[in-house]
Amino acid sequence: MNSKDIANEWFEFAEMDLNSAKFLLNMHPKPLEIICYHCQQSAERIKNFVLEKVKNYSEKF
Repeated sequence: MNSKDIANEWFEFAEMDLNSAKFLLNMHPKPLEIICYHCQQSAERIKNFVLEKVKNYSEKF
């Protein structure tokens, strides 16, 4: 798997976590701890996406 594929996979995982958090917001009562967990996971995965993109960019030079 190349670096571009890895970056895209991180982005897809982040998107799934964020979609899960949005879905859970419609529940009553709201499972706030789980919603926060998915938001945190999404942020971590976006961080990894950005780091992988920077790695791709720096490898070109």
